[in-house]
Amino acid sequence: MTVAVTGPFASGKSTFVRMLGKLGAETVSADGVVHELLSSDPETISRVARRFGRGVLGERGVDRGRLGERVFGDREALRELEEILHPLVRREIGRRISASRAPVFVAEIPLLFEGSGRYDFDCTVAVVTPEGRRRGWAAERGVGEERFRAIEGRQLPAEEKARLADVVVENDGGLDRLWEQARALWEKALAERRSGGSPREGRGRG
Repeated sequence: MTVAVTGPFASGKSTFVRMLGKLGAETVSADGVVHELLSSDPETISRVARRFGRGVLGERGVDRGRLGERVFGDREALRELEEILHPLVRREIGRRISASRAPVFVAEIPLLFEGSGRYDFDCTVAVVTPEGRRRGWAAERGVGEERFRAIEGRQLPAEEKARLADVVVENDGGLDRLWEQARALWEKALAERRSGGSPREGRGRG
């Protein structure tokens, strides 16, 4: 059973994915895959350096800080970077899914619905959180208002992510409430795996 978790920035989706991992799922983060590709994959490093110049290179692969400065505020440059990275991320996540022996495989993909390419998961989950709480969590990470707005501008509104997802997890309470929803999804995924169905058939809020 494969599950993709998405949601707006600072919505708690990483926390939700970690909970599913503790319950027994194999997990992967698209952002983590990007980090690995930029630091150690020769194909990715070469393509990024050709497009954005060798000035984005660091001691080990692509320096994410330098690359971020290069594309921040430049929509065309960001689009070109995503055209390089997104297919490679899809390929790597697909490889990990094929190699997995876990009963449930969960991928955290912030731009699940925004990219031009499409993933094929048994179930998609949107973690949604009130905007005020997200802004507070972003500030705790050192993300200022300008950066927050820039990240928001790259993504679909939370309401649209929720509309497109098979399951909606509302992170508007504490960790206990989030754990309840993680366990419910886990149990449902296991049940559907045994029956050969999919959690999307029970589409609804977590």
